[in-house]
Amino acid sequence: MRRNKSATIYRSLLREAWNIAWQNKSLWIFGIFAGLISTGGVVDIAILGMKRAAFTGSLLTNLLDRTFIGYAYASEFILYLTQTNSSRVTLTVAIGTIFLIGLVACAIISQAALIHAAGNPNKHPHEIRQHVLPHFWDVFLVDITTKILFAILTVLLTLPVFLFLQNNNDLAPTILLIYFMIFIPAVIILHIISILALVDVVETKSNALNAFHTAIRIFKKQWLSSIEFGFILFVILFVAIFILITILILLSIPFGFIGTAILVSGSPFLFFSFNILTGLFLLALMLVFGGALVTFQYSAWRFFYKRAEHKT
Repeated sequence: MRRNKSATIYRSLLREAWNIAWQNKSLWIFGIFAGLISTGGVVDIAILGMKRAAFTGSLLTNLLDRTFIGYAYASEFILYLTQTNSSRVTLTVAIGTIFLIGLVACAIISQAALIHAAGNPNKHPHEIRQHVLPHFWDVFLVDITTKILFAILTVLLTLPVFLFLQNNNDLAPTILLIYFMIFIPAVIILHIISILALVDVVETKSNALNAFHTAIRIFKKQWLSSIEFGFILFVILFVAIFILITILILLSIPFGFIGTAILVSGSPFLFFSFNILTGLFLLALMLVFGGALVTFQYSAWRFFYKRAEHKT
């Protein structure tokens, strides 16, 4: 009986989140930026975290390469900068730093905006942005604390296993199995608490410390439901990505015929124009898809939080 009731509640929450995401397409812009920090998913983040822990080569290099997007290219770029003119290096680093800070700021504001908009869908995006600006530093503290805790968790769990496997490879499968049995649940719990803390900051205007305290309390009370809900969101994410891949494959057929015809025509202008337009179209499609999906997931967690905090 409880299972049927839980399923009914989950469907209700997901339906509300879908209505918010579909009927308020202007929020997808916030979703695009919020996705730079987190999709709002849980199990998908755990699987990504699983890939970050590698046991071959340099531990530090592997962790960095799988933790920071574009780390390998950034390393090569930094090496290139060291060989160029110092004034050009200073200008490039300054512009890059300003751009990066701007992206992070937009991502933080967008996270808070998506959570607030789930409860106030009729507000104009400008009103939403103005409302969430006071929460900027608390949302930032929740995000940075989560990243730091995740880094500490990764090092604490990965380093001993890495050192052990350097001296004893016979027990490698068993050790790795134990590692993942500890690591994945820990990452899932951390990110559930993180997303609930973000919602609490926006909903109750709480500071980051109190928000974490509330999130831990909710998780302790609703730990099974939290994990179930996170897994459901992961399944939805997986199906949605599969649909996107299918659409891209289907689109590649006419694009391929058109590209071949242009190539046969021998016109460099048409060839480059077609490739640029195709790239922009595919990029726009993926951004719109990602923005809608992130909007849906943040809305879903906001509704889950409100349900978990309900007296009954």
